[in-house]
Amino acid sequence: MSGLQKILKERLGIHLLDYEVPDHSNSIKYSLGGMTMTSFGVLVISGILLAQFFNPTPERANSSVHFLMDQVYMGWFLRGIHFWAGEILTVTLVLHMIRVFYTASYKKPREVNWLIGVGLFGLMINLMFTGTVLKWDQEGYEALDHFLWVAGKFGILGVPLTENFSPGIPLLSRIYMAHISLLPILTIMLLGLHLFYIKYHKLSAKPDGTDTGKSITFAQHTAYLRRAGAGVFTFICLLALTISPPLGNVPIMGLEVTKPPWQFVWIYALENIWVPSLIVAPFLIGFCLVSVPFIDRSPETDPKKRPIAMLVLWSTIILFAALILWGKFTTMTHSM
Repeated sequence: MSGLQKILKERLGIHLLDYEVPDHSNSIKYSLGGMTMTSFGVLVISGILLAQFFNPTPERANSSVHFLMDQVYMGWFLRGIHFWAGEILTVTLVLHMIRVFYTASYKKPREVNWLIGVGLFGLMINLMFTGTVLKWDQEGYEALDHFLWVAGKFGILGVPLTENFSPGIPLLSRIYMAHISLLPILTIMLLGLHLFYIKYHKLSAKPDGTDTGKSITFAQHTAYLRRAGAGVFTFICLLALTISPPLGNVPIMGLEVTKPPWQFVWIYALENIWVPSLIVAPFLIGFCLVSVPFIDRSPETDPKKRPIAMLVLWSTIILFAALILWGKFTTMTHSM
């Protein structure tokens, strides 16, 4: 060991990362969380750069995004990276949660970390929603209009989420502050806790009993994550280079002609069946996710021996896939 390495280990505590993890951690399905973190990191960095060109007022928000896309050198590419990092994060995050459920990694002693993960999932949804609103085109306006309808149903409890809470300050500006400060700060705090409990409880074993018993060092695992992260970033860049993210013009107030992004279009379908789904569905989904480790108390982790859990999992996947497709091709049957 060189003198510099020794000094760094003593001063920075890098040696604390020299612990063993199961060798199956170096696989795609057990690295989905790391890939999600890569996308989140790309979102943070690109978001800081985008903030230099964004004007968070209803009069200038949309035109400032158009200016970025059309006038700023490589601005179209920067926004493309931010947009596609969010899309990739959505996919890897959902796949990560499916993997955790499939392998029963939410069971004792990891119940708390599952709840933290659910909290992170909720924060990511809010980041995606606020990001959609901020471009302030017709899609963003209509998304906010639906949100305000929901907030209005909560009476005085919903006032902090409306224009009436701070007269004189545009709601769009407050949404912008939540998007760039409150939500990222909460996300980073929960992410730190999430990583701590992964370290504390260690990576869960394979549920089917096929563990080899072999271990690798955490340094080897981080090397694998760096390669996976590089692949994710390369894919994001390729998408940004080839497919421009959607951006409309200044919204026409009182008009409903767009559909939400695919991450939210499932609730569009439910809304056509029963309008209060806008309120009921998110709370019901959150309640179900929080309840998982308290309902399923069995120590069994093998998917083949958990038929009810697998039925719930695959039924949920099929249901949401069907709702997304239905929402994509159905038409609006009512107006806010």
